[in-house]
Amino acid sequence: MAKVLLINSNRFRHPWPVIPFGLCYIATSLETNGNHQVSFLDLCFSSDCEHDIQNSIRNFVPDVIGISIRNIDDTGGYNVHFLLEDVKNDVIDFCKKEFRGPIVIGGPSVSISGIEMLDYFDLEYAIRGDGEAVMPEFVKRFENKQSLEGLKGLIIRRGKTLIQDSEPYRVQDLDSLPFPKPLRFINLDVYRSFGSPLHVQTKRGCAFRCSYCTYNKIEGKQYRLRSPRRIADEIEILVNETGIHHLEFTDSVFNIPLPHAKEVLKEVISKNLDLRLHTMGLSPSAVDEELLDLMKSAGFNEVDIGAESVCDEILESLAKDFKRSDVIKTADLVKKKKIPVTWFIMLGSLSETRATVLETLNTIGKIASKWDLVFVSTGIRVYNGAPIADEIMKYNIHCTSDNFLQPVKIQPLEISLEEIHTIAREFSFRFPNFYFYEKENIIPGWLLITGNYLLRLFRSRQPVWRLLILLKRIEQVLGIALIRRSMLALKMKSNNEKNRISNGFSLLNTNK
Repeated sequence: MAKVLLINSNRFRHPWPVIPFGLCYIATSLETNGNHQVSFLDLCFSSDCEHDIQNSIRNFVPDVIGISIRNIDDTGGYNVHFLLEDVKNDVIDFCKKEFRGPIVIGGPSVSISGIEMLDYFDLEYAIRGDGEAVMPEFVKRFENKQSLEGLKGLIIRRGKTLIQDSEPYRVQDLDSLPFPKPLRFINLDVYRSFGSPLHVQTKRGCAFRCSYCTYNKIEGKQYRLRSPRRIADEIEILVNETGIHHLEFTDSVFNIPLPHAKEVLKEVISKNLDLRLHTMGLSPSAVDEELLDLMKSAGFNEVDIGAESVCDEILESLAKDFKRSDVIKTADLVKKKKIPVTWFIMLGSLSETRATVLETLNTIGKIASKWDLVFVSTGIRVYNGAPIADEIMKYNIHCTSDNFLQPVKIQPLEISLEEIHTIAREFSFRFPNFYFYEKENIIPGWLLITGNYLLRLFRSRQPVWRLLILLKRIEQVLGIALIRRSMLALKMKSNNEKNRISNGFSLLNTNK
């Protein structure tokens, strides 16, 4: 029986801390399928990573360390925070200093840029794909002194030489995986105070080819569906064991395939669990009244809709499977059903212009409820494996020296990202429900905790972000928003000529 130390390296807590559920699945599989001894170190709230890592290694004395790395960066196209630098300095370097055995990295980001991350961290092993199956086999082979070469899903690097570049491993029968045991490994109380939801997947994989997205590189290009009954059973067990009724479906797109999503909802409804449900993504291409009625009955108190744009020209350039009319129809339906929505808008594709930016922002301002959150991001971060990365390399093979590990962003041909960002900021002053990502806009942890406490106190089922809209409305009444808007107008006037791009020669802008 080997001793395995699993470390959650994710310390990025925007918009709220994310419970390391993926690593819980790995831990559960190691105990269930491998009969290994597991210790779990969650660094999300650590104030001294070096001390915590040192104590865990010295007290547990592991044979193998597995480190989950969730994000390469914060995905911001305009101002990118390269999170791997924090992971290296705060986690990897301390583990290497204290431990001489094998260190294995895994997680969504590794499936995107595993080879490049091994180089960046100067490590030997990375797991691509479904770690629930690969990690137990890795530990078993290491324990029995068997060769690691040939293990599916494993990348091996020794020195500066790539020994094995294995394709991601996909578990075909997701129902064969054991249910996770978060209480066994994680202190959920601190996550509960922030309102962080439990996570459930109804499937893995994505059949779409959105130009900027890497989901089908992470999880595969074909859907691997879980049994609706088993999903509902897992939710029931999680709620009964943890006492947490707030859950998020973390599928790439929840409502496709639509019949499967509806069957999942019917099974969840049959459990009668008084849930607060949320999903990170609905596609406007597959929203109908029956789906929304089932979602409300199951307990959805909010949804995310990744519209990205409300301009047909831009939607086509992003290779989306829906049109402007689908977004408008979806907005009408969710308003009719009174379901709170976070709309995700992404400005800055290669073909973006001032006219398309204004069309999208003006339209979403009209069709979204005044109490829906409109999350606007400026710029598109290019990742290894995204279709846009392959297209860009045709024009400029020198745009990246590390296969898009370090941030590379698209520069539109007819408008600068600076001008797009300024326009988005101006809209955020006009519309209290518009929110755009900047470091100074990150919601303080104490405010998130206070907001969730108040919602629980008054037994409100409203999403916590509606308090953010309320605060911005108060700013409008007090005149604070007007002052900020006036300052922005002066800045726009003084920088107007500098910010404009007249010819659009540059395709890319790297931020390293």
